[in-house]
Amino acid sequence: ADADGPVLLRVEDLDVRFPVTTPVGRSTVHAVKDLSFQIRRGTTLGLVGESGSGKSTVAAALTGLVEPDAGSASLDGIDVLDVHGREEKALRRRISLVFQDPFSSLNPRTRAGTAIAEPLRVHRLTKGRQARRKRVDELLELVGLSASFASRYPHELSGGQRQRVSIARALATEPDLLISDESTASLDVSVQSRVLDLLSDLQRDLQLTYLFIGHDLAV
Repeated sequence: ADADGPVLLRVEDLDVRFPVTTPVGRSTVHAVKDLSFQIRRGTTLGLVGESGSGKSTVAAALTGLVEPDAGSASLDGIDVLDVHGREEKALRRRISLVFQDPFSSLNPRTRAGTAIAEPLRVHRLTKGRQARRKRVDELLELVGLSASFASRYPHELSGGQRQRVSIARALATEPDLLISDESTASLDVSVQSRVLDLLSDLQRDLQLTYLFIGHDLAV
């Protein structure tokens, strides 16, 4: 990656607060305070901190899951925090999120293939079921799983396999930015290593840009 290449994501003075109710009245939790950073295209930025430090809140703010109180964020110069309608749908396609726990982020009643196909259907990236199924098979192969895994439910998969399915789903929209929110934290050490190798290979092959969130400096 070119360390002097163009900036893909620029975040400035991001601020997120949550109202909470305590025994003595209402209060506010300041989850993210005046956070600024930038990520150049094709590179990885590691966001490291202890549990409760607001790391996942940053991911949620950048993907529209929570609304920041202040600050700005732009992807290729497009405002990430204040976009609506068709522009928002197009922008959401360019940023994908892999959650920490694949068992809770996958619908237990939905087969792996259906989960991966959902972004393809929502963003109309394929025409017809046959083309969608072919693309699902390609995505499974991309993350090191055979096409037969498309028919399996989450409880029929190991933790590493579930996370690979989650990564395949995140890659379905061919994003520019992939946010990994503690995506290896719930895996044992040997599986964790293989998933990290997979993410490294995917970045090299697909020219992905990563925001890698974690609490383990070694990872």
